[in-house]
Formats: sequence, structure tokens, C-alpha cells
Amino acid sequence: MPQIILKQPGQPVADFSFSGAIVTVAGVAVDCAERQLDSSVIVEIRLGSGGAQEGGAGAYLAHITIPPKRYTTVAGPDDANGNPTSVQEFIALDPNAVQVTLWPAA
Repeated sequence: MPQIILKQPGQPVADFSFSGAIVTVAGVAVDCAERQLDSSVIVEIRLGSGGAQEGGAGAYLAHITIPPKRYTTVAGPDDANGNPTSVQEFIALDPNAVQVTLWPAA
């Protein structure tokens, strides 16, 4: 489960849920594994005039902070001279490393 931070503990927040790497806030689903890059990614969920939306104008409902990709070094194929090489392999996103900051919702 992602880390949850409440901006104002005790206040009501938007409905949210988690399923693996997918975080849903007020009906807006974010696939964190799909969005993960080599640097941190912050996805804003806001309450616009048409309801909850990603980005745009309106009051914050949530920030979803996706950590940067991680890699491990493994043995690669030998080079043209027969010398061993190494390659970087991507490590799948750990959903527990995702951070969800929730703002009070009216």
C-alpha cells in the first residue's frame, strides 16, 4: 500500500483506493508503474468545475508522488573481444514506495 499523508488529519478527504500500482482518487485512476520515469513524477488530482481531474485548475484533492525507476546491474553478453560486460535492468515499481498526499475535500 502506498504511503498516505494527510495535509490536515481528521478532515474529510476524497475517496481513494489502491490496486497494485494503480491509485484512484475521486474516480481518477493513475497507473503509477506506467508513469514511472528516471526521475520522480508528481501527478496532481484537482477538483475542477467538471469534477475531479488530473491537473488543471481547482482545489487540490491529491498529489501522487511516483519514485524514480530503479535499476540493477547484471552480467551482459561478452563484447567483441570476449570480455564480460554488464547491463542495467529495470526493477519493477514497488507500490509501497508511492506517496499519496491528500488534501481536505468539502
